[in-house]
Amino acid sequence: MKEPRSYVVTAVIAAVVLAYAVHLSAPGRGVVDWIVMGVVVAAILWSLQGLGRRLYRAGGGQALGHLPRTLAFWLVGLMNTVWAVPGQGRTWKWWIGVVLLTLAVVDSMLLFRKEQRLREPGVGPAAPGVE
Repeated sequence: MKEPRSYVVTAVIAAVVLAYAVHLSAPGRGVVDWIVMGVVVAAILWSLQGLGRRLYRAGGGQALGHLPRTLAFWLVGLMNTVWAVPGQGRTWKWWIGVVLLTLAVVDSMLLFRKEQRLREPGVGPAAPGVE
């Protein structure tokens, strides 16, 4: 079975689909809406699990440490902006969330570059001449 080109890109595409599904189902969520959102969340988790496996296999535990940091930036940034209390306004938490989302985007691009670099032939623990 052929591996996907990039788990990062797959996860980002699934996250955009999830955001669109949440937006479309905002007035009233039915059973089908919850099923679609559950399937998309499962696709995101599957991509992140595959990315973690790929990073660990190619670069060891040190390369794997990038993934939790990126996820933390995304989660805390979204909690302080998109998922904030509606009547809260733009407090200092909102601005911290914007900064964290900006860091998350940059960190995701760096994670994509790391994934591509580790997939090159001759990189990682299995490379010839690397102990």
